[in-house]
Amino acid sequence: MTFRGLPPLASLRAFEATARLSSFKAAAAELFVTPTAISHQIRQLEADLGVRVLDRTPRSVSLTADGRRLYEATLSAFDGILRVADDLRHGPRAQQLTLSSTTAFLSHWLVPRLEQIQALFPQLDLRLHASDAVVPLRQGAVDIAIRYGKGPYAGVAATPLAADRYAPVCSPALRIRNASDLRHARLIHIDGRTAPLPLPDWERWCAQAGISGIDTGGGLRFTDGMHAIQAAIAGNGVVLVSVVLVADALAEGLLVMPFEQTLAGDAYHFVCAPELDSRADVVRLRDWFRETMGATSSRLRPHA
Repeated sequence: MTFRGLPPLASLRAFEATARLSSFKAAAAELFVTPTAISHQIRQLEADLGVRVLDRTPRSVSLTADGRRLYEATLSAFDGILRVADDLRHGPRAQQLTLSSTTAFLSHWLVPRLEQIQALFPQLDLRLHASDAVVPLRQGAVDIAIRYGKGPYAGVAATPLAADRYAPVCSPALRIRNASDLRHARLIHIDGRTAPLPLPDWERWCAQAGISGIDTGGGLRFTDGMHAIQAAIAGNGVVLVSVVLVADALAEGLLVMPFEQTLAGDAYHFVCAPELDSRADVVRLRDWFRETMGATSSRLRPHA
């Protein structure tokens, strides 16, 4: 193998830092050189390649189309070298994967099952990343995610895990068993939902359940679903919520689901960077999610 065609390593390092930080000054500080030296290395790189890799203005630096291709390649190469170097320095270690999902899913569904994951996958170093925004996947950064939506998802390998549904749940202490009981109960609302569409709300649920005489706009309002669920567990009212997220509370008897009627939601998907789709540890973890979430969803039934 020959490396004669490669650009100078110093120029690639300067380029990668500048592209990542969008700043000559910041790249210079990271590499302990002057901004002038960084600028010189970029010019040398562009001369070697015969194309512009950065667009410069007095206040900003941005990638050209050719620069973006080069940046993705250098990022992948440097990440690979860094991982191997770290392994050589510190010896063998557990397989590391970073999983991203919403705060609600991590808190209500995944965190209670971490001990089970650790027992089944002792060599897996699973790191959790909470974000209600969709996080781009990149091997070595955020590797996998549990996403909620209709799909399909571009640029990733996606596997459906479980379809979601929304149902009224409440503390068993409220003794809600029928429409008459519900008319005298306090409703709990979650404001700010953006999915699924159409949004699951009390007006839609009552219409589909054929229940009238309920003030579907009154009651307690929360902007955070976790707080709304906690309020329901504490006996403060009835909340219309994802059955998947309250599966454990239902199984433990902290909440009950008094009615058959549900509203369809979206689905949970296991997604990963395409290059990880066939990696053994990712496949095993994906299979566990699919089996566990499927079993959890199928056993949830209304409380008699």
